Amino acid sequence: MRLRRLRLRNHRNYSELDITPGPDVNVFIGANGQGKTNLLEAVAMLALSSSPRARRELELVGPVGPGSRIEAEIEAGSLRREISIALDVEGERARRTIEVDGARRRAFDLPGTFRVVLFWPDDLGLIKSGPEIRRRFLNQMLVQVEPGYARTIARLRRVLEQRNSLLKRIAAGEGGEDTLEVWNQELVQVSMEIAAARSRAVRELAPVAARAHAGIAGGEGLQVDYVGPPENLAEAVNNSLSEDLRRGSTSVGPHHDDLRVLLDGHEARAYGSQGQQRTAVVGLKLAEAELVERRAGERPVLLLDDVLSELDGERRAALLGQVAQGGQVIVTSVEAGPFPADLIARSMVWTVSDGRIQPCG
Repeated sequence: MRLRRLRLRNHRNYSELDITPGPDVNVFIGANGQGKTNLLEAVAMLALSSSPRARRELELVGPVGPGSRIEAEIEAGSLRREISIALDVEGERARRTIEVDGARRRAFDLPGTFRVVLFWPDDLGLIKSGPEIRRRFLNQMLVQVEPGYARTIARLRRVLEQRNSLLKRIAAGEGGEDTLEVWNQELVQVSMEIAAARSRAVRELAPVAARAHAGIAGGEGLQVDYVGPPENLAEAVNNSLSEDLRRGSTSVGPHHDDLRVLLDGHEARAYGSQGQQRTAVVGLKLAEAELVERRAGERPVLLLDDVLSELDGERRAALLGQVAQGGQVIVTSVEAGPFPADLIARSMVWTVSDGRIQPCG
């Protein structure tokens, strides 16, 4: 998997950008606030169809016009393809248009065309943050390697919107509980599909993460378990009705899933030090890269956003070991200090300043 060319127009602080990354390691160096993260965000959008960090798509549109555009030439196996994502501002919203080789694609049909593993500083809180962050970790991985998963996640959002709206209307006396039946059935069906995909992925991920973690942490045991919906989901949905009516929202389903991470049998979130938690995160991200490669049959593009400076020597070495295994890597940093001299010598190095990128040397 390779990004051959990237063009940005009015994306965040990039008014115009046209770069051709190298096939191996690409290092982008610049001060904070110059556009390094915006660059990786654009690359990640080519794989995920939406931004992994923006709350509203309007945030992605820069100041020089009422729209933005990301265009890329990618290589996947023996195929070369062109992907574009355009945002056109309409009032308080931005309309997104996605094309692959000139043909329109829906957002949930794009993932899997181009694959990345993204690791940025926010991920270092994967253990100590709430379950929403860990669900996002699973979703960003699975939309790229599990056929139909992105479409199923979109179905879940629609089911929850409809069911929650009905719950509020019933609680207000505007309908009977029998109107929920079709959405209860749909909730159970879509939840089972999502839970099955997540469960398979975590079973595959867990031993790889444990092995990577043990290599960094001197044999300390890492255990990763999937915490999914109740086994008898239909019964649980029925039993939760009174609580759901009271709250006006759905209390049972995969939107409450979590990952349980244990270190030597203890909850990492509660008992792990910051260093132990970060080691576990590095193990999980290395496992994610291996799972994507195994499922897809080729290495994903590895995106590292200034995380090396946040890691100590052992964790940095473990991550750089993944970089050394080949494949395209796009990594950002405030300075060249965290990188071994031999890695810099065989990398394409770029400088980033105020939305402009220049190659070094």
